[in-house]
Amino acid sequence: MPRLVDHDERRRTIVAAAWRLIADRGIDGINMRDLATEAGYTNGALSHYFSGKDEILRTAFEYVIDATNQRIDTSVGDGTGGQALRRLCIELMPLTDEARLEARIAVSLWQRAMTDAGMAAVNNLAVADWKRRMATYWREAIDDGELPSCEVDAGVEVLMTAIIGLQVSAVLDRSSTSRATQLALLDTVLATPAE
Repeated sequence: MPRLVDHDERRRTIVAAAWRLIADRGIDGINMRDLATEAGYTNGALSHYFSGKDEILRTAFEYVIDATNQRIDTSVGDGTGGQALRRLCIELMPLTDEARLEARIAVSLWQRAMTDAGMAAVNNLAVADWKRRMATYWREAIDDGELPSCEVDAGVEVLMTAIIGLQVSAVLDRSSTSRATQLALLDTVLATPAE
């Protein structure tokens, strides 16, 4: 009797292997042969689960975003206002070893997104969703008197830019992105009214 193959599990195994290689070598250090070896499959076997390297990389990017969104949903829950805004930001920031690894992978994949419209779309949809949620929570915090009145859309742009900058810094210069430094930056952005 033929063995049943869990297609989704095999795809996750291949993506996990891609994560490890991207984290270790960067996006330019990945080739299909090494990826197959890292995943424990033959090179030809990968074609049963993905159309090629681009699809594997795009899926790896989607998994980073999905993992981040799961953490956000768990942390924020039914929260609102300033507490929800802060928790969302904390889950986007590279504060833990897991989040730093994801930042390393995301930064590598942004390079590919510059020339891959599909990958750019994955990134842009995620960022737009995070910014929308930030704006909603920030307005609630202003209405509840938790944060000073400001131009929320401008504040969200500053906040997202700071978080993306922290992800890059966490990859390139970990010593400048301690947990305390990152949280102090978050508090500064939230306390400074954007005009």
